[in-house]
Amino acid sequence: MTEETVRRAAAADDASRDGSLTSVFAALAANTLIAIAKGVAAALTGSAALFAETLHTIADAGNEVFLYIAIRRSARDPDESHPLGYGPERYYWALLAAIGIFVVGGAVSIWEGVNALFHPPELEAFWVGVGVLAFAIVLDGISRTIAVRELRGRATRAGVPLRQFLDESSDPTITTVYLEDTVDVLGATLALTALILHKVTGVAIFDPIATVIIGLLLTYVAYRLSGRNRALLTNQAVPERYVAALRKRLLAQPGVTGVGRMEAVHLGPGSILAAAEVELRACFTATDVAETLAEVRRNVQAEVPAVARLYLTPVA
Repeated sequence: MTEETVRRAAAADDASRDGSLTSVFAALAANTLIAIAKGVAAALTGSAALFAETLHTIADAGNEVFLYIAIRRSARDPDESHPLGYGPERYYWALLAAIGIFVVGGAVSIWEGVNALFHPPELEAFWVGVGVLAFAIVLDGISRTIAVRELRGRATRAGVPLRQFLDESSDPTITTVYLEDTVDVLGATLALTALILHKVTGVAIFDPIATVIIGLLLTYVAYRLSGRNRALLTNQAVPERYVAALRKRLLAQPGVTGVGRMEAVHLGPGSILAAAEVELRACFTATDVAETLAEVRRNVQAEVPAVARLYLTPVA
């Protein structure tokens, strides 16, 4: 792992705000239109799966509002009350979005599916349901394509595979949009399949089964997102290979002869706090030590802008 890799990874997160907003706005526009269409279709068809999809899409639209707030509030500059910045605001609001997915989407969908198993509804306005779900798949697919393009670009800049970037990214907004849109496409496809099977076979059980599966998918996504945001809110460490690259960068600085204990945590998307014990060449006065540390700090932060805070402790 080279210094260039850690610099590219930092740049991938640091330059993410505009791309995140684009993905959030695209998802919000798509989900608002789809929620209205699904709600009308669910009322006309009586489909439990369509009703679950309506709740799911309403939850998604609400979550995009949370994510927009997350991006705006986390971008504020440090002040006296928050000297390290407002980066964790993004994790807090993204965590609320994950809770919304679980409560409004997952739990209610599972409940509706179980209830429909015992009280299967009559199927009406079949073609309305088919048309709306096909429309939803297209719009959700477009929104997902925008999110995937943004994610792939960041993963390429970071020099890691997409799946690994999803697991490690310190920006939860684009990850939330991507997972939401993925489940949106899967859920609408399941609901459409259940609707067609119900119409062809006359058996109503496909609809509630699809509803329960949609609820379980949403529960999984909520669990994954809440776990990631919990880790970031509780000062998760930066991946070890980036710490190793930063250590190597410190060792390359003039005046540094060794690096002892070193720790780095996420302050926010594209923002890292690092602390290290460094051994310095012979310094005759305290002023020499202070000047050497200041120069090292300036050099490293200029080379790796994501290191927003760098604390260096001289040791023997």
